[in-house]
Amino acid sequence: MRALLFVAFGLGSLGTAVHAEPLSAPPATDVHAGAQAVPPVHAGEPILTQDLEQRRNIRGCNPGESCARPNDLLHEFELEAFPRPGTNPWIDERQIAVGRAGGIEATIAKKVKRPSELRPDQPWLDKLVMPDLPVTWTPKLIDYLMFYKDDPRGRSIMTSWLEAQGRYRDMIVSHLRKAHLPEDLLYDAMIESSYDNEDSSYAGALGLWQFMPENSKIYGLRRDRWVDERMDPLRSTIAQMDYFQDLYQRFGDWQIALAAFNAGYGAVLRSIARYNTNDYYALCAYENGLPWETCLYTPKVLAAAIVGHNRAAFGYAEIKVQAPEQWDEVAVPTSLTFAMIAKVAGVHEDDIKRLNPQLRRGRTPPGEPGYLVRVPAGAKPEFAKKLAELESEWGGYDAYVLAHGERLEDVATTYGISLAQLRKLNAIDREAELDGGTLLVVPRVAADVREKNKARAKAKLLGSGVDAKDGEKLIVAIPDKDFIVPNKQRVFYRVVSGDTVASVAKALAVRASELRAWNALDEDGKLHPRMVLVAWLPPQFDAAKHEVTFLDENELAIVTRGSPEHLDLAEQRTGRVRSEYVAKGTEKLSAIAKKFGMGSHDLARINRISYDTVLEKGQSCIVYEVQDPGRSKRADEQWHKMPRARRGKISKQRTEHTATSPDSAPVTKPDQVDERNVEQAAQTARKRRQSSP
Repeated sequence: MRALLFVAFGLGSLGTAVHAEPLSAPPATDVHAGAQAVPPVHAGEPILTQDLEQRRNIRGCNPGESCARPNDLLHEFELEAFPRPGTNPWIDERQIAVGRAGGIEATIAKKVKRPSELRPDQPWLDKLVMPDLPVTWTPKLIDYLMFYKDDPRGRSIMTSWLEAQGRYRDMIVSHLRKAHLPEDLLYDAMIESSYDNEDSSYAGALGLWQFMPENSKIYGLRRDRWVDERMDPLRSTIAQMDYFQDLYQRFGDWQIALAAFNAGYGAVLRSIARYNTNDYYALCAYENGLPWETCLYTPKVLAAAIVGHNRAAFGYAEIKVQAPEQWDEVAVPTSLTFAMIAKVAGVHEDDIKRLNPQLRRGRTPPGEPGYLVRVPAGAKPEFAKKLAELESEWGGYDAYVLAHGERLEDVATTYGISLAQLRKLNAIDREAELDGGTLLVVPRVAADVREKNKARAKAKLLGSGVDAKDGEKLIVAIPDKDFIVPNKQRVFYRVVSGDTVASVAKALAVRASELRAWNALDEDGKLHPRMVLVAWLPPQFDAAKHEVTFLDENELAIVTRGSPEHLDLAEQRTGRVRSEYVAKGTEKLSAIAKKFGMGSHDLARINRISYDTVLEKGQSCIVYEVQDPGRSKRADEQWHKMPRARRGKISKQRTEHTATSPDSAPVTKPDQVDERNVEQAAQTARKRRQSSP
C-alpha cells in the first residue's frame, strides 16, 4: 500500500498542475524523475502570447471590450435596474399589486425639486446644468445618470454616443431652432439610433429617427426599392421636426409627448382616457397604463441630455467628437453607380455611400434625371465638367419598368445582356423582391435590335415549357379548356418568382378566391415559377396601365388538365406515344415494363396500380413507347433499355382513355390497386391460393 501511495504521489507531481492560488514556497528546483527534495512549485496562471488582431477577427471587436451594440448594453442594464412588472415568480398572479403604503397611489412618486432629496448621498447632482426640456426628478432618472457615470457599460455607451453626435449635431440643432423646438431634442436621436442612419428595430423602424413605415409615409419620406429616405439624415430630420411639432400640439407637455413618440400617440391617448389623467408619471404607475419601455423612455432621453450638458461632471470632458458631415449636392442626368459618382467627384466610393445612406442599391434610382446626390464638400465645382468628360462610361443606360408576370431573363435577353449581368447592374439578390412597376437599369439598345431581341426572348419564353423546343407552342393545362365566363376575356398569366395568389389577383384586379377557382388551386399552396394561370377579365382591361404582361393565347396549346389530349401532347414532347397494351396471357407488370424499356414502378405509377400487379389474358394497361429517342434524354435512356427486337416498333393500338382517377388516391402500398383493377387483383389472388401447396 505504501509503495502504491508513493508511486501515485510521484506520478501526480509530474502530471498537469491543478490551477490554484499561487502559494509562497521555496524557489522551485529542477524537476527530475524520482523522489523530489521539495514538491515542485508551479507558477500561477500563465500569460499567453496571443495574436490580438486575429482574436479581433474572431470576436468581432477588441479583446476585453463588449461586442454588443450600445442599445443592447443599455437594455441589459434596464432589465437589471428596472425589472418588468410581474417578473417575480413568487408573487401570485391574481394578487393586486400595492405600494409600500398599501395602495396604488403610493407607487406614484412624489415630485421633488432637487435630486438630492432622492439621493442625499449624491449632493453634486443639485449643481448640474439642466437641459431646455422640462425635467422631473425620479429614481429612474438618477439611476440612468449613475449608470452613465460609474458603470463601465454606461460609460462605453455614452462615449460612443457623444463621439457619434458630432456628425449631425449642427444639422439637427439648426433645424430644431428653425422649428422653434427645444434644442435638446437632439438627444432623442441619440436614444433612438445612436446617430446611426442604418440602425433598425425588430418592429421595422429605421434610420436616425427610427421612423416606422406608416409614419414615414405620413410625413413624406420616400420608400421604394431604390430609395428609403428614413435613412436620409437630412430629409428624415426635416420630417421629424413636423412630427415633434404635431406631438407637442396634441399633448402640450414634452415628457408625455416623448412617450407618445415611443409608444404611438394612439396608445397614450387610450391610457389617458382610461385613467383620466394626463400625468406621464402617474400613467406609468398604473397597471396597464403605459408600456414598460415607454416608462423608461422619457427619463432615458432626459438623462442623456443632462450628461450632454455636464460632460466634465460625468467624466466625458475629453471626448473627441466626430467631424460634422459636410456635403455639396449635385444633379446627375441618369442612374449612376456610387463608383462612377466617386470617380467623377475624385473621392472614395465609401464617401459617396456614407453621404447617401438612403440609396439602397449602390446607385441613384433609374428613370429620374436630375436626381440630387451628395458629394463631399468642395467636389461640386468640377463635377459637371468631369461628368461630361466621362459620358462614354455612364451614358449607355436607360430605365425599364418591369411588368407583373415578366421574367427577368426575358428583360436581359431583350437588352442583350446575361441574367447575371442584369442582376448585378440592379443589385438584385432575389427575383422574388421584384414587383410589377419596379424600375430597372438596362443598357441602351437601338430600337431595331431591341425588337429583334424581344422576339428571341418571346421564343425562349414559349420554349421554356416542359420538354418544349423552340417554335413549339407552350402547353397550358387548365381545369376545363371549354369553360367560359360570359362578357369576360380569357387571359393567361405566367407566374414569376415571388408571385402569390394575392399579389397576382391584385395586379389583375380580381378576387383571390376567383383566381383559385378558375385554376383549381389549393388554398394553402404556393405558386411556383413556370405555372400559367388563367383569368377572366373585363374586355376593357388595360394591361399596360396595370403593368401586367400576358401570354399570347394564339401561341399556346390550351388543353384540359389530365385529358387524353393533354397526356398525348405532353408525351409527344418527350419523344414517346401513349399506347394500350393488351396482355396475351398471364403477364407480370414488371415483364411488360421491360418490353418497353420502362421500370415496373413507372408503369405502376402511370396506371395507378401496384407494381406487383399481374395481368390476365385480355387485360390492358397504358404504356409509353419511344417514338423519337433523340427528342429527350428520357426517351433516349428508355430506348437503350428496350430489347433490340422491339426498337422502332410502335403499337398501332392508341389508348383513348387515361389512368387518371380523381376519386381515388395514388397507389402507395403493394397491396393497393386502382378501382378498375379490383376484379383483376381478386382473380390473381385466387390463382395464387390455388397454386400454393
